[in-house]
Amino acid sequence: MSTHRRPVLRGHRRAVSSKPHRLLPVALGLALLGVGGVVGPSVVENVVADRPDSHNLALSSLPKDKPDEGLVYQGLKAAKAGTLCAGSYELDDVTCSHGPDEAPAGLKVRQDVTPVTAKAPEPQQPARESATDVPADAEIARDEGGSALTADAPALVPDAAPGEADFIMGAHDVACEGDGRSGKRVQVLYLHAAGAPSRYTDFLGSIRLWSSGVDQIFDESAGETGGSRHVRFVTTPQCRVDVSEVELPGGKLSSFAGNIDALRTLGYNRTDRKYLIFADANVYCGIATYVADRRPGLGNRNNGGPSYARVDAGCWSSAMAAHELTHSLGATLIGSPNSSGAGGCLDDHDLLCGPDRSGKPVRTACPKKHETRLDCGHDDYFSTNPKPGSYLDENWNVARSEFLLRSDGGDDIPDAGGPAPDPVPSASTPADPTPSTSGDTAPPLTDSGDAPPSPSVIPGETPPVEEPSAPVTSSTPGPPRETVAAPADPVQAVLEVRDATSSSVRLTWSAASAQATYQVWVGGQPVATTKATRARLIGLKPDAKYQVVVKSGPKYAARAAAETAPAARPAQNSWFTLTNALTGGAADLYAARAATGTPLTLSGTDDDAQQQWKLVPAGRNTYTMVSRATGKCVGALDGKAVAGAPLVQVACGGDAARWTLQASVYGFTLRTTGDLVAGVGEQRFGAHRVLVLQTGNGQRHQAWSAVPD
Repeated sequence: MSTHRRPVLRGHRRAVSSKPHRLLPVALGLALLGVGGVVGPSVVENVVADRPDSHNLALSSLPKDKPDEGLVYQGLKAAKAGTLCAGSYELDDVTCSHGPDEAPAGLKVRQDVTPVTAKAPEPQQPARESATDVPADAEIARDEGGSALTADAPALVPDAAPGEADFIMGAHDVACEGDGRSGKRVQVLYLHAAGAPSRYTDFLGSIRLWSSGVDQIFDESAGETGGSRHVRFVTTPQCRVDVSEVELPGGKLSSFAGNIDALRTLGYNRTDRKYLIFADANVYCGIATYVADRRPGLGNRNNGGPSYARVDAGCWSSAMAAHELTHSLGATLIGSPNSSGAGGCLDDHDLLCGPDRSGKPVRTACPKKHETRLDCGHDDYFSTNPKPGSYLDENWNVARSEFLLRSDGGDDIPDAGGPAPDPVPSASTPADPTPSTSGDTAPPLTDSGDAPPSPSVIPGETPPVEEPSAPVTSSTPGPPRETVAAPADPVQAVLEVRDATSSSVRLTWSAASAQATYQVWVGGQPVATTKATRARLIGLKPDAKYQVVVKSGPKYAARAAAETAPAARPAQNSWFTLTNALTGGAADLYAARAATGTPLTLSGTDDDAQQQWKLVPAGRNTYTMVSRATGKCVGALDGKAVAGAPLVQVACGGDAARWTLQASVYGFTLRTTGDLVAGVGEQRFGAHRVLVLQTGNGQRHQAWSAVPD
């Protein structure tokens, strides 16, 4: 959190900080030079049609490549005068780019930076587990930050921020809000090429540290105009930046256009995502996409996705990552007061401003120490408090982006009006949560023979995981405890239930008091104690009704009915996401790797191709399960379908498992030879649990639902 103090406005809820915000080193070279290139006969000055006082530079041809400087223009098109991307480059009809950025002082495109944190543990190739070593539902629920389960009781997964706080500044200097995944988010990716070694574990901690430095840059910049902004990252249940490893086919990292095409093919094209890419390559220093939309409201196309901000291994740093992310959020646009006309700005010192291909002189308007802050003057692309009638009041202002969190106690601009952003065309249609209506028939379901789970109480110890938990909220099983005195006057208790899936619902309730502790009851039984006022109930039965009560002291009780959606089964020969009946997580082909032996893990649901599968008839009412990311199949490790065998990627042939679907009270089970089922195992591959074959015992982590593409 920022070190400066800002006044608290009425109506705003503050973020909660678990400790003072630690100032992070964000500079690795300060003189960010903007868009590379030279002035020459290919540059033509053009007047913007609706701003006759403003000039931009239209390109008649691409500049000459300078690979050693990271100035590579392969896949970009010179935007013509009068087009959407005039003054910069275009990748397609709606996607613009300012082009490649030069390396700042102290960094070289061809020379990799070194890690700034210790190496993370290397994932161990999964081995066969004991046939009897099947984890309990409660153990897996605790991975999500949830309470323990007994018998048919659900688990409660509170939001990171307790009470009425919108978000929390976690122990690792990033803001955590909600479930860490839903809504508009910046998703951090580590990319490497197939055939090249992965350095994910070498740089995982460093990428997280650089990402927290990006957050610091935004918040300190917002503080200059009396506000606060934090990046709304995809985060883990432990309140850390969730860095996803993705393998791209060979050659796809050699150009930005090829990079984006490969990511879109893999499903990284969500309209609620900005992708911040740490590419393990030495082609660029940095490059990003944006949309040339100046409208001031939240309907601005830059307020949606997908957008892509890439930094290569020679320039990995907080400053360069923030530079490219700011571009992808919609900066800088042609026509701003200090625009160079070539996509940059002229009032230095500033994270985005500096010399560019326009050749126009740069003015020193801010001190050198402002080099890692946004918008010198706060009049071109970022201000939390623009003057009425000013450019940033009447045009797109990055500080308004819904990919940023606001309101932790500072002055703030009101939400601009307007509709939600128009969807940007993408390579595939987003997943539809409704059952498939295709002509293909669904695999038959048979009656389940699973026994009910044991009613014994599960111990509350949390198993060791890769990441330490953030001390932000509690969720404890057991009988209710009246821990907070009742308020003097009765409190209006309101409980809202929404976002129902086949196995979960989201709960939000009114606060009893600032320090209240709540007991959550489901079906007349206590399931958890928490200080949060927002949480998710998981492990529910599909198509079922529940009575939920939240209590705090003798005078507070909020009640509501919750109803889950039916569990969908997949249609054969149609793509679907396989979601777990306990956690709602997805069966994931780790990092979209093409190699046989790549394990299947349980991961947060992202709707990408590595989480999408298809059942292909294999005779005698059985099916093989094919990955959309690679076209390969699912089988048991070493081709041995025995209890405890990890599920891995195999060639579609003799080693591919043959599956049947069997009805379960929690959805369906995937069964193969020997009446074994696909469940969640004890061991992990990195931070994720491995899927294994198990003897069915009715546990919820052995049941699944299908979300059609």
